[in-house]
Amino acid sequence: MPIFVIAPLTLEEADATRIATYRNAYDPHAAIVPPHVTLVFGLDDELEEKAIGRTRSTAAAFSSLALRYTRAAVTRDYENSAWYLFAMPREMPAGLAELHRRLNAGLSQETGFDGHTTLGRFRERILADAVARDANDAGINIGAVIKALTVVRFDGADVLSQVSIPLSGA
Repeated sequence: MPIFVIAPLTLEEADATRIATYRNAYDPHAAIVPPHVTLVFGLDDELEEKAIGRTRSTAAAFSSLALRYTRAAVTRDYENSAWYLFAMPREMPAGLAELHRRLNAGLSQETGFDGHTTLGRFRERILADAVARDANDAGINIGAVIKALTVVRFDGADVLSQVSIPLSGA
């Protein structure tokens, strides 16, 4: 079962409602994991303890991180033959980029990172593009704060285990 490190988002009520509206309609994982940024993708499960240790030590060096989502974008996932709708940040906070770098160093070959949160998954691009266009036309201005990291063992349908670790740095 793959291991992920996610950063659950703390949202104002109106923003949480808006994200939930999209996720409940279009994201098959909406009821499984909260809105989040994925920092480490799909490690082999034998690396779970190493990922937990790395996450603990890294979280100790960071305080809460704020970001602002300002647009919706569609991205193709060729491996799963799907189109994803993402909320994208206006700009990548330097602290979030560094958090991602430290968590992945020596664990993963992950290179690209954009700080997105998933709003939906679609079989057809035309529907994903239409929902993104509507979201952008309505305007996206969603503030989020990351206060903790969670190491998750996920089998594609359910979270089998999770360890939550607060950001506790100065």
